[in-house]
Formats: sequence, C-alpha cells, structure tokens
Amino acid sequence: MKPGKKTKGLRIQTGELKGRLIPSPVSPEGKSNFTPAIIKKSLFDIIESLQLQGRLQLEDSAFIDLFAGSGQMGIESLSRGFARAVFLELAWDRFESLKGVLDKLGKPHLVLRKDAFRFYSGFDITEKTKVYFMDPPYSFWEKKTAKLKNVVEEIIQNEPGVAAIIVQSPTPLDWEGFTPRSFGRNCLNVRVLV
Repeated sequence: MKPGKKTKGLRIQTGELKGRLIPSPVSPEGKSNFTPAIIKKSLFDIIESLQLQGRLQLEDSAFIDLFAGSGQMGIESLSRGFARAVFLELAWDRFESLKGVLDKLGKPHLVLRKDAFRFYSGFDITEKTKVYFMDPPYSFWEKKTAKLKNVVEEIIQNEPGVAAIIVQSPTPLDWEGFTPRSFGRNCLNVRVLV
C-alpha cells in the first residue's frame, strides 16, 4: 500500500459489528462491485419488517449470499442477528479475502468457492428459515437473465424454509411474485414467501 493511501472498504451499518471495516477487493479491471448503502439499508428494513410481523426469527435463520464479493451483505446479516451466513464466491482473490475476514469475525458462517449458477442450494443448512440474496455482476444481466431466473425458480420450488428471496439488478424485474423497488441505477426485487 502506498504511504498516505487509505484502505478501501465498506462499513457495517448496524448491530454487534457496527462500524467494522470490510475490505473491498478490487477486480483486475480496477472496479469494485459493492451494494450501495441505501440498497443495504432498504434490504435490512424489509427483513426487519418481516421480523416485527413475527414472520421471521433471525436467531433461527440463515442468510445466503449467492454472489458474495466482499461479503458485506452476509456480514451485515450476522451483525444484525442472523444465526449463520452462507457465502458463495467463485473468484479466487475475493474468496480468499472473504475467508480471511470471516475467520477474524468468529461468527457462524460457511464460505464456499462455488459457482452460484450450479451450487445455489443443498448446503446442509440446519436453520429453520433462509433468506437468499442475489447480486450478480451487472454485466451478467445482459446475457444470463434466463439463467438467473432459473436459479431463483429452482430455489423457490425445491428449497425448504425459504422466507424471502431478494435480487439486486440494474432494472426492475417482472418476475412472478417479485416487487421491485428502484434506487437510481439499482433495483431491489423482493419476493416474500412466509
């Protein structure tokens, strides 16, 4: 690191780990892909609403982040009281970085170097309910929208205990049962199943 240069990272917003810095690995192209703070806040407001309605108990729930990247969303879920977080990240450098960060936190987690298109369920999750979060690189939406939709449909049909699936995309999705919420160039698409 160059002298005087600050470490890039994202901060945990709320909960037990509030203020903790999560390193944000930069891709070879010099880009970092992360979920904006307003999207993160909105997502966890949705989860908190389900919790307040008695439809979701965090202490019995797992948060599954299918395109984990820096891991900020899953780590935020742990900070807010989820029993465990499951992270899938295929890129080797991001996977290694994430593994190191999670090992230091000492929170229940499972981090896998897996392709979310092929390994999106069946992780032997013992928690009663699951919240799935999917934020693939925005470049995927150009050619892989059908594959992404298929992953979501497979989870809904075959995975027991799914409380909600939340998909971040560049534009609103017209998928059955999903409600889009737009935030500038980002959109949260939410389907609640409880």
